[in-house]
Amino acid sequence: MYKTARGRESSFIKVGDDESIQAFRNSADNKDLLISTWQFAIPDISALRTYFIVFHIVTNNIETARVSALELTYYIEETFGITAENIEIIYSGGGDNNPDAREGISAVEIIILIPPVVFAGLPTPLMPAINYYLARQMVDEDFINIEIDSYARDSYIPLPNSIDSATGRFVIYLTPKELLYMDGTHIAELSKQPRPDDSIIIQREVPEAVEWFAEVHAEFEKKLLRQDELQKLMLKNGWQIPPCIRRLTWADLDKSTALEACRLISGMYSFLGSHEEEIRYLILRLARRDDITGFEDHQRLKTIVTFGVENPMLAECQHPLLSRFCPAGGCYVSELIEEYEKPLLFQ
Repeated sequence: MYKTARGRESSFIKVGDDESIQAFRNSADNKDLLISTWQFAIPDISALRTYFIVFHIVTNNIETARVSALELTYYIEETFGITAENIEIIYSGGGDNNPDAREGISAVEIIILIPPVVFAGLPTPLMPAINYYLARQMVDEDFINIEIDSYARDSYIPLPNSIDSATGRFVIYLTPKELLYMDGTHIAELSKQPRPDDSIIIQREVPEAVEWFAEVHAEFEKKLLRQDELQKLMLKNGWQIPPCIRRLTWADLDKSTALEACRLISGMYSFLGSHEEEIRYLILRLARRDDITGFEDHQRLKTIVTFGVENPMLAECQHPLLSRFCPAGGCYVSELIEEYEKPLLFQ
């Protein structure tokens, strides 16, 4: 799926149909164009989707973004068995290394994509949530500048070789060698021109990655089944908000902690069947109280709510933020989990 960032016009284009892609570029002067991080077997919005694995490095400095992206590619190689030669790397942004960026434009993004062929990815509705938890795992392992609020079902990235009108630069592919040997200034220089198509890396299936992803997907299916069973238990006698979540909605928090609270609240209220508008109201109320008011913050909050609605999540006691607000002796959630995991032999 291709679309314009501002006009919201979208269209299906078959992979490899260069003529249709060029016509789409021409229709919007090749500016501010997006491409989906998922593909369909047929041009039908209701069809199952095959997703890329995507990681977003976002910061206000090109060199910082480059180093973070390089560290991430090393991590992917060591953890998933996928070398940099099997990864697509896309650069988009301005930053303080970019002298041509308009005043106030500072965001730099390097996008790391692992195509489905590499890990034998099949159509699955679980992919956005799996990708989210992979990104969170990296953050928990102290990788910095990874943006985790990017995994709504309908997620897009800038179209390579299109123009970012905020900076006047091109969104470009980078090769692994360029990421390794060029500094931020030289990468910014590359973005003054579109890149040739032969800079795109040819992908192949990686057996280690296939095995790894099959295990991850199977484990995630088990977790989803557990969530479904716990939800049935929770709703059997009427739902109630866990004390920790109730306290979070009124606590005074710093910005980073407040954003994590928004994620937990969105997932939990969705888990209990709340309407999206009710969740949005709660999140915006918390955001106003904790001074999360900028435009980028507002866009992030929208994504957090969308992800929560699409991926209901039981708030469990082990979460470090929830444990701070857990009442002495726990609450009914811990009792439900115990009931599920250690059912009575005789009722």
